[in-house]
Formats: sequence, structure tokens, C-alpha cells
Amino acid sequence: MTDNAVRILIIEDNPPDQDLYCHLLNRIAEDGYCLQTADSGEAGLVLYQAHPPDCILLDYQLPGLNGLEVLTALTDTNGEIPVPVIMLTGEGCETLAAEAIKAGAADYLPKRLVSAKSLRRTITNAIEKYKLRAALKEQHKILAETNERLHRKNTEIQQFYHMLSHELKTPLTAAREFVAIVLDGLAGPLNDTQHEYLSYAKESCDQMTLGLNDLLDATRLDTGKLPLTLQPASIGNVVLRTMTSMAPQAQAQGIQWQHVVSPTLPLVCIDIRRIAQVLTNLLNNALKFTPPGGEIVVKVDNDPPRSDRVLVAVSDTGRGIEPEQRDYIFDRLYQIRSDDAAIEGGLGLGLYICREVVRLHGGKIWVDSVPGKGSTFFFTVPVYSGCTPVDAQVKREITP
Repeated sequence: MTDNAVRILIIEDNPPDQDLYCHLLNRIAEDGYCLQTADSGEAGLVLYQAHPPDCILLDYQLPGLNGLEVLTALTDTNGEIPVPVIMLTGEGCETLAAEAIKAGAADYLPKRLVSAKSLRRTITNAIEKYKLRAALKEQHKILAETNERLHRKNTEIQQFYHMLSHELKTPLTAAREFVAIVLDGLAGPLNDTQHEYLSYAKESCDQMTLGLNDLLDATRLDTGKLPLTLQPASIGNVVLRTMTSMAPQAQAQGIQWQHVVSPTLPLVCIDIRRIAQVLTNLLNNALKFTPPGGEIVVKVDNDPPRSDRVLVAVSDTGRGIEPEQRDYIFDRLYQIRSDDAAIEGGLGLGLYICREVVRLHGGKIWVDSVPGKGSTFFFTVPVYSGCTPVDAQVKREITP
């Protein structure tokens, strides 16, 4: 017998049955069994506390505590029995066997079927099942701890976003305003070179402000605190205003710029500023990835599958998106990488914000793309159906 021998506690008050079990187990001594015996439930519990076994063979009919009462005594504060218990039942005791399983026994074995083979099989299966359950429980514990750590890290990142945005936004705004004052000549005349350099500085301030605003919006979305001011509006007018404000950039890049709006569109119920933000983000991406001479078209029409939705499509003739990247482009901080450093940049929050804002409106957003030929981003917004304009703070549940 080795130090790794399987320890078995036999709780059986009938001496002939006790001798039989010991005899049968000794016949398969190559398994390395170390046997302990007790003739009552109380005595078995004492041995269990002194030398915890790997498995217990437990008779139901015992003096004092019966088998079910012993199972109850073995149950820990988590409602589990730490070791596998095999209940031994007499003839016609199937009901008791079912009660034993319900009370936490790993298995049961009718006494009329007890043999060296059945004992070995039942003991081995019970111990293996407990080992697997213990391993699974440990894995669940590790996963729960890992999830908790990730949740804490995610919270820390969100708090950092919020702090960073607030701490940097005020001095950045001040710096931009002073640059603008100098550019306007209020602090004295500028030569052409000075004007050019200060224009670059102002553009950089504007770019940083956009990034900080994205960080703030991402934090608000993650905490369910992004406010929406919903009201009936013309989505065509929102598209027209947004594209008009961005037309100089498209013209400077040599990109054709147009919109097509159905004349039969109903009003929609939206936060005008937030939907304009979605359009701006999609158009900025289109401008970033469309080469000079390309084309960007925004189409707005009724959504054929849904009469209560309006469909907006932003198409470009840029480089397109590889199939393996499409499932991730709306994820927070995800950025499409390429060998062209000129089109890199940004925080990877634009499409994430688009997705969440559209979701808050009850719509959907998705993309179709052909690598090398271009992409079309679609999103839907709800048709106005008589709802009263509200200034509501819409919240959503966040899964860590």
C-alpha cells in the first residue's frame, strides 16, 4: 500500500456486510485501498473528522443516526458534501436511494449487486466525478476572480478617461482661444509664416478637443449617462447641414460630395445633435479612407423591412474593410491598421460612439464593404409617431 492509497471509510453496523465489503475491496488491493470501518453514524463522523477519507460507503439502516442524517451532518456551509458518499441500500429501497442522491450522495449501490467489480467501478466513478467537480469549481473561482479584476481595471480606465478629459479640456480650450486671438490680429500684426504656424496650432487644438469629447462621450455611454434630447425632426435637414459644414474638407481633398434624400420621408424622433455626431463620425471616416478623386454619397430613404424606421447609408469609394475586421470595427478602441501611416490616428472611439448612440435611439448600425472598392455604413432611426418631445436621460445596462 502506498502513501497515495485511496482512503475508504465504511460505515456499516452489520458485521457480515462489513466483512464482505472489506474482503471484496482487499481482492482488488492493487488499487491501493486504505480501509477504515465504523459501526454507527456517530462513530463514522468521528473517524471522518480525524482522518478525512477519499470516499465513504454508507449504509442507510444504522443505529442512532441513519444514512440520510449522516449525509446532513457531512454537508458543509456551502450545502455540499466534501467527499463522495456511496449509499448502500437493501432490497426495495429505491425511494431511499433517490432521497440519498437528493441529499448529496454521489451514487448508490443496492446490496444485492455488491461485488468487487461493482465496488471498484462505483468508487472510481464517484471519486473521478468529485475531482472533476472540484476542478470545475476551481476554474469558476479563477474566472470569477479574473472577471472581478477586469471589471476593476475597466472602471479605473473609465475614471481615467473622465479625469483626463476634464483636466485637459479647460486648459486646451484656453490655449485655443488665445491662439485664435493672435490669429485674428488682436495682439498685433503677423507675418505669413507666423499665421501659418498658428493655424497649424489651432487645428491641432481642435483635433485634441474632438478626441477629448470622444473620451467623455465614451465614459458617459459606459455608465449609462449620455443624455438624449428627443424631438421630431427632418433627417434630411440633419444630413444637409452636416454635409454642408464638412463640404470644404471634401473639396480640399478633391472628393466628390453629394447626398440623395427621398422626398417622401416622414419625420423621425431623434436627438438632432447626437445623430449629427453619428453622421460626422461616419463622414470623417469616409474622408480619411477615400483617396483624391473618389466619391462619398449619403442616401436617406424609408427602410423597406421596417415601416417605422428610416434608413441612412454613407457610401465611399475608399479602400474598404477586410472581412475579418468587420466584426470588430464598432468595438471600443478598435482601429483598422494598415501600412499607410497617413491615415492612421484617432482614439478608436468614433464607430463605438456611433453604435451606442444609434442603439439608444432604438436603431441598428452595420457595414457592407468590398476591399479595394469601398464601404457603405448603414444605420436606422425611428419614425416620429406622435411622441411628445422630451429631454430624457436614457440609460442602458452595462455588462462588465
